[in-house]
Amino acid sequence: MNYTIDYKISGKFLRAEVSGEYPISKFYEVTENIDKVIDDNRIDKILVDLRNFKQRYGVFDGLQSIENFREESKLLQFAVLDRIENKQNNDFYENASFNRGYKLLFFYKEAEALSWLDVVDNKVYEKTLQQSY
Repeated sequence: MNYTIDYKISGKFLRAEVSGEYPISKFYEVTENIDKVIDDNRIDKILVDLRNFKQRYGVFDGLQSIENFREESKLLQFAVLDRIENKQNNDFYENASFNRGYKLLFFYKEAEALSWLDVVDNKVYEKTLQQSY
C-alpha cells in the first residue's frame, strides 16, 4: 500500500493533497510528513485534501490520533477537504480537535475551505513537491 502527497506552497499557505491507500493505524506517518513540510517552510495555514485518500478514521482511532497532535499545531489553522460521505466521523473528529484547542475544520467544498483560511488560491505556487511513500 502506498500514498502520495502533493505539496504546494504559497507564502505561509500549504496545500497538501493526499492520495492512495495506507493502513489507518499508520496515518501518523502521513501527518509527520506534512508536519515536516510545515516546519521547514514556516507555514501557518494548511489545506489538507483527503478526497483521493482511501482510508478513514473510526471514532476511537480519530480520538487517539488527536491525543498525539503536536502542541505547536494549536498555533496553526487546518482546513481538511473531504467527501461528504465521511461527514459523520469527521464531525466527531472536528469537535474533539476544537475541544482540545486545535483550529481544524472539515469542508466538503473547496471554496468554503479557502474562505475560512482567508486564502486566495490562485493556482500559482512558489514551491511544489511530490513525495511518494
